[in-house]
Parts: sequence; C-alpha cells; structure tokens
Amino acid sequence: MNVPGLGLHSIGFRWGLPLLFFLFGTMVSCQSKKKVFLLTDSIQLASPKILADSVLFREMATITLHLEEEGTLIKYTLDGSEVDANSQTYSGPIQAYNTATVKAKAFHPAYRTSEAQEVGVRKQKGNLSGVEAKLHTEPHVNYPGNGAASLADGQKGSTNFRNGNHWLGFQENRITVDLRFPESRNIESVIVSVLQDQGSWIFSPETITIAVLGNQIGTLVFKESAQAGEKKMLFLEVPVTTGNYKELTITIEPLSEIPDWHQGKGTMPWVFIDEIWAE
Repeated sequence: MNVPGLGLHSIGFRWGLPLLFFLFGTMVSCQSKKKVFLLTDSIQLASPKILADSVLFREMATITLHLEEEGTLIKYTLDGSEVDANSQTYSGPIQAYNTATVKAKAFHPAYRTSEAQEVGVRKQKGNLSGVEAKLHTEPHVNYPGNGAASLADGQKGSTNFRNGNHWLGFQENRITVDLRFPESRNIESVIVSVLQDQGSWIFSPETITIAVLGNQIGTLVFKESAQAGEKKMLFLEVPVTTGNYKELTITIEPLSEIPDWHQGKGTMPWVFIDEIWAE
C-alpha cells in the first residue's frame, strides 16, 4: 500500500519516519556543534561617555570621559575637529574655561575604533542679573517649564527633556520672546539654547530673527535643522548689529513640517528652548 504524498510503502512507513527524524536530528546536532569564530577586529568599540558638570557655565566646566574596556585609549579634541590616533589622550578630568566642543573616540589594538561622541559646553558671558523674559507665545500645556522665567535663569536642562522644569516645549508656527534688560547694554550676539531629539519629534528651529522696535538687527538660518542628527543640546548664536539695546524681540520659527525621511513626516515638529541670553 502507498501512503499518499509521501511515496513510502506501508512497510517503510513504519520505519521511514523515525529514520528520517534520526537523520534530520543528527544533522541539526552536528550543525549545532559547529564552531563559529568571530574576528575581534570586526567588533567595534562603543563610544565613550562624555559627562560635563555643567554644559552652561560662568567660570569653569569639568568634563570627564569614560569607557569600561580594559586596554582602551580615549582620544579627544576640544574644538569640534575630527578625532584620530594622533589626538590628545584622555588621562583625567578636563577643565574648560571657555566655550568648547568636546569630541571623543575610543581606540583599542584588537577592536575597531568607536564612533565619535560629541558634547558642547558654553561659557555664559555678560551680566545676566535683572534680565527679564516675556513670552508672546505660550508653551504647550504638557511642557510649560517654569514659564518665561526658565529662559533667563541660567539653569540648563539635560537631553532628557522630561527631567526637571527647565525646558519649554512648543508646537507652533512661530515663537516670540522679548528679552528686557534693566539698562541699555552693548550687545553683539544672541544665543538660544535648544534641544534636538528627533526620535521624540523635537527638531532645532529653522530660523531665528532678532529685532529692536520692529527693526531687524540679526538673523540665523539653521540649515541643519532638516537633516538627521543625534540627540543633543545646541547653542544657536545669532550675530546682531552691534549696539546698545535695552530690549530685544526674538522670533523663532520651526520647520514648516517634519521632513520626509522621518516617520512623522508632514506633521509639525516640536521646538524645545531652555535659555536665551545676549552677549
């Protein structure tokens, strides 16, 4: 008698399946014992961690670099230039007395060099006392921070925008803020501190305009806002016509919509701001 679909005679049906199972099981067993060797130079090191005691400082910031891998050297630069094997070797905490862009990579003779990690620290110059911020655009109810006071208190948020009350989150076509000083001050630039966290649909603004009594004195067009980038804090500096000013109006405009490469394409991006000051 034939078994339909198997092509085994009745006598073979009694022993054929166990035999097939035995043969298949033997093959699997043999394959599972096959050794696979992974060359260490195909393994890439993780990027080192960069920690700053304050990314916005008045006198000094202390920066530490860290990676737990025996035999690893961490190389770094402080001017944002690319890191290579000839860059300075990290040996202990770095003290920054001026604005710096820290970029670091990990090197090991047995592994591939890590990707670069980057963190910016900014020295806040000028007299900040008595500065008052006034919002003409209210932040979203879910991300109010401490209101306008958050923009002129010298306190930085972290890349975790849900931690603390430092960040003000907006989902508007335009954000307008007045910055008022107790007396006229000589000003050369305005700095706006923003967050980029594209995984959370937070993009840096596209345009920042500075005006005095309706007259434009400075503009920044930030072309990188539509490009894919890592999560980080940015200090966007807007040069202005140097002069003595007692009040500035800052207008911040986001991208009109999230770019096509992003899963949120076509919708309005978020803009997060935590500090604005003039120098």
